[in-house]
Amino acid sequence: MFRKSKDASRKRKPENKPRKRHQTKLLGGLAAGVVGGLAATWVLDLYQQGALEATRRAEDATGAGRILSGPQEKHIREQQRTHLETAQRVAKSMLGKGLSRSQRRGAAPVVHYAIGALAGGVYGLAAELLPAVRAGYGTGYASILFRGGSQALIPGFGFGSQKKDGDGLSGHLVYGATLETSRRVLRSFL
Repeated sequence: MFRKSKDASRKRKPENKPRKRHQTKLLGGLAAGVVGGLAATWVLDLYQQGALEATRRAEDATGAGRILSGPQEKHIREQQRTHLETAQRVAKSMLGKGLSRSQRRGAAPVVHYAIGALAGGVYGLAAELLPAVRAGYGTGYASILFRGGSQALIPGFGFGSQKKDGDGLSGHLVYGATLETSRRVLRSFL
C-alpha cells in the first residue's frame, strides 16, 4: 500500500561532531615548532663550529693570529657557561642542591636544546595564530630572539654578560631559517 520513499529507507548516519580544527592546528603547530626548534639548534651548533674552523683555517693561511677566531671561541664558551649556570640554578631550585661534576658535563647541551625547543614551540604556535610571524622565513623571529633574549634577558637575569651588537646574530638567523624550513616540512604531515 504505502511505499517507503528512497529517502526514508536510507538510514540516517549520525552527524559527526565537528572536529576542533583550531585546537588541532595549534597542537600541530606546537609539535612542528618543538621538533623544528631541536633541528634548528643542531644546525646552529654545526654552523658555529664550521664558522670557527673556517676562521681558524683562514687565520692560519694568512698568519694573522687569532684575531677573529678568539672572539668566536670566547662567544661559544660564554654560551656554554650561561647554559651551565642555568642548569645549576634550575637544579638548585627544583632539587635543593646543585649538579654533581658528572651531571654538569651534560647539563649545558640539555639546556641549550631545551631553549631551542621552547623557542621553536613558541614560534610554531605563533605561526599558526599570526601568519605574519613567518615573515622573513623565520629570520624576523630569530632577530627578535637575538635582541630580546641574548642581548637583554640573559644578561638581565644575571646569566652571562652583555654581548656586543652582532655577536651571535648570524647564528640566530641560521636558527630561524632552519626552524621555518623544519616547521613547514613537519606541518605538511601534521
